[in-house]
Amino acid sequence: MQSVNRRGRETIKGPTTRRRGPHMAFLAVGTIMLGALAGTAGQALATTAMVKTTLVDVRVITVAKYGKILVDSAGLALYYDTANKPGHWACTGDCLTTWPPLTLPKGHRTVAAGPGVTGLGTVKGPSGVQVTWHGKALYTYVKDSKGTVRGQGVFKVWFVVQLKAGSTSPATTGSSWA
Repeated sequence: MQSVNRRGRETIKGPTTRRRGPHMAFLAVGTIMLGALAGTAGQALATTAMVKTTLVDVRVITVAKYGKILVDSAGLALYYDTANKPGHWACTGDCLTTWPPLTLPKGHRTVAAGPGVTGLGTVKGPSGVQVTWHGKALYTYVKDSKGTVRGQGVFKVWFVVQLKAGSTSPATTGSSWA
């Protein structure tokens, strides 16, 4: 129930009495405007937040045994498969469970390169748009955790992406075919 007090301001009577001055009207209009925009602005904010969390980011870290290597946004070492040849993907089916490919989220066309990372690209692979480095399709290894390299040399075809000292060029001469 509303009434006007002796200062000419509206009050709302209920369990507690509160005064509503001109500042409350401004707040109410602002709240209504925000509510009206929530359908589009809120959706845009949610989309922006989603893009940030799903963005593929490749960075350089140093691991004692291997030197500078490339990692994904979760800090997992990135590998390439020397058995991949032009027009032939060696890792398909169950292999992709052990060696998850580094792919772009649907609708994305580029990958974010961290400081000092060059040579990134993409190729259409069995799992979608896959990130490449100097033409080599990139994968992570299911047995790795952040900062570990457990997939080096597996089956003599899987190799961690290593950088030459002071360079962003490949340290090894594996096949390039993207």
